[in-house]
Amino acid sequence: MIDEDMSGIGRGARLGSTLAMVGKVLLWMDALLLIFVFVGLRSGSHMWEYWVLGQGILGVVLLAYGVHRRDRAMARTSNQSRAA
Repeated sequence: MIDEDMSGIGRGARLGSTLAMVGKVLLWMDALLLIFVFVGLRSGSHMWEYWVLGQGILGVVLLAYGVHRRDRAMARTSNQSRAA
């Protein structure tokens, strides 16, 4: 196990980076799935439309929360290092 003091990044910042990366992956997969939205709408099905919409919302939420959490943890770490 890597010691947090030695790695330079805390648990909150690492979790925030992971959440942001998962959000980015969901958005890129959403971009690929947009191909099926047109085909589904043309055949009368709305499944792909709802799937892409839900996945896009989840991706944006995870990306925003991950960036917020990472920035907050990094600011807290920099404030602690200044105080020391």
